[in-house]
Amino acid sequence: MLHAANAEIGSTYFVKSFSFDNPVLQHRLNALGLSVGSVLKVQRKSLFKGPCVFDIEGQHICIRNCDACKIMLEAAHD
Repeated sequence: MLHAANAEIGSTYFVKSFSFDNPVLQHRLNALGLSVGSVLKVQRKSLFKGPCVFDIEGQHICIRNCDACKIMLEAAHD
């Protein structure tokens, strides 16, 4: 398992777990499709620990690197 912030660009992963300190952020990401078991594809990562862009069920979501570190992923084997 690895953190979403350390995932490879263009790779597809399954969300294994996540734990956010902010319940509002967790609620919003749940509403956008982030849940345990959902498929996540890394679209883009910014330099210098900037925000990351993920594709979750067709939704492009940009989150801070520190929040992406709280999402644990497992590689999806095609």
